[in-house]
Amino acid sequence: TTLLYTIKFEEINVNWDDMRSTISGIIGLSFSFSVGVLLLSLGCALYSNWWPAFVLVFYILSPIPYALARRYSETSYSGANCGLEVALFLTSLLVISAYGLVLVLAHHQTIERGALWLLIGADTVIFSTILAYFIIFNEDDDF
Repeated sequence: TTLLYTIKFEEINVNWDDMRSTISGIIGLSFSFSVGVLLLSLGCALYSNWWPAFVLVFYILSPIPYALARRYSETSYSGANCGLEVALFLTSLLVISAYGLVLVLAHHQTIERGALWLLIGADTVIFSTILAYFIIFNEDDDF
């Protein structure tokens, strides 16, 4: 019965270079996202004003249209794909709205200028992280 439970390791083909690059990509993305959340938290906590935390809604919603369009698209970037273009438009709209919310709060003097710069930095870092995620993990699903 012990022969039934043995595994032949010669038959398992693991591409260790791809696995290392994937793990290093995940570590880099998590560090970058942590820096963005730190900037957001500092922008809110240092100035005792938590209104800018509403940009978290935009952070959550912004990757959804593109992820859905990429999942259900029939073609790649080679041809015209109306669904993908609408998803890119909606994603761009959400990203610009996140910056716009922070700028409107600063213009209305709800937040101070220091918080404004911390929050613009947080927006830039987190949206760059989301973009990097889609660039790094651009593999098609085989479902």
